[in-house]
Amino acid sequence: MRFLKTKISLAVAAVKAKELKQNQPLSKVHLQESVESKNIVGKKKRERIPGFSFTSEASRATKNIVKNYGKAICTFAVSNAALPYLAQILEEQNLTLKDFTEYMNQMKDLIAGLHHFRSVLLIAENNSSELVAKKKAFIALGEAFIKYFSVNWIYNSRVFHKEAHLKFRFKMLRRIQNPELFTYLKTSSKKSVTKSLEF
Repeated sequence: MRFLKTKISLAVAAVKAKELKQNQPLSKVHLQESVESKNIVGKKKRERIPGFSFTSEASRATKNIVKNYGKAICTFAVSNAALPYLAQILEEQNLTLKDFTEYMNQMKDLIAGLHHFRSVLLIAENNSSELVAKKKAFIALGEAFIKYFSVNWIYNSRVFHKEAHLKFRFKMLRRIQNPELFTYLKTSSKKSVTKSLEF
């Protein structure tokens, strides 16, 4: 049924676009531009239909999940809500609150996707002991955020695809706990992705 609705909306939008083009008066400049554009081979501009996207809803729903969670964890780490968790974590890792807060503010600006977020989590052999401690603290705070604060964040933030963020919450938790396995968020099979987003 939705495919039929999509076809109908596309046809209606195409008819409206044609009517708008036909109703506009043509000037000499417009005629010259149309002649020049026809002469240029290989430079075709794709016509866009207002209010319609060719990207599937499943792809748009999961596009920024990792980035959103990463930035939310960084924001949580420097907030007052994290202080009860942070005091114990910083004491275990021998870190000061000032150093960790500066590190979180830097990381928040750097997280732009899955690979950036994974690099913040992944502990490499050449990392200094201080950086390893900061990463371990970030992982512990990330686990606390997803377990206890993520639902509240999803429903009270500007996140548009709330259902998708809820669905992938525990996947994010597992990937934070095992960052070396964090190479993807969703499976490549379209069937499993669409099944996971059906409610």
